[in-house]
Amino acid sequence: MRSLLILWSCLSVACLADEAPIKNVSPAAQSDARFTTDAKWETAGYNNDEIVYTILVTSHDARIIRCTTSLQGSYYENGQKQTVSDRQLSTVFPDQQVQVGNWMGMDQQSGATYSVHCHAI
Repeated sequence: MRSLLILWSCLSVACLADEAPIKNVSPAAQSDARFTTDAKWETAGYNNDEIVYTILVTSHDARIIRCTTSLQGSYYENGQKQTVSDRQLSTVFPDQQVQVGNWMGMDQQSGATYSVHCHAI
């Protein structure tokens, strides 16, 4: 009787969850999120002498979306070019815009690249 009880408990959802993680497989979670991105260079500071790079994510989705933003850029320190690499995680509510981050001191002439990947939660 005891071995039947153990077998029954191993067939339950809890035992299966230990072997394989539970994933949200609803149709809403599988479809792509709708969003747009924009980036801009601005000057800021007391004398408008600080360069600020900002990335914006705008949701065009009826669901809450989670976005991962990756940034690559550069700055100069003591005459030598240094690279900047950053990753930000943000949550964007339906039809809202979120400022992912501000990066200061980057070299505007060298430019910057970024990528944004979003999914519904």
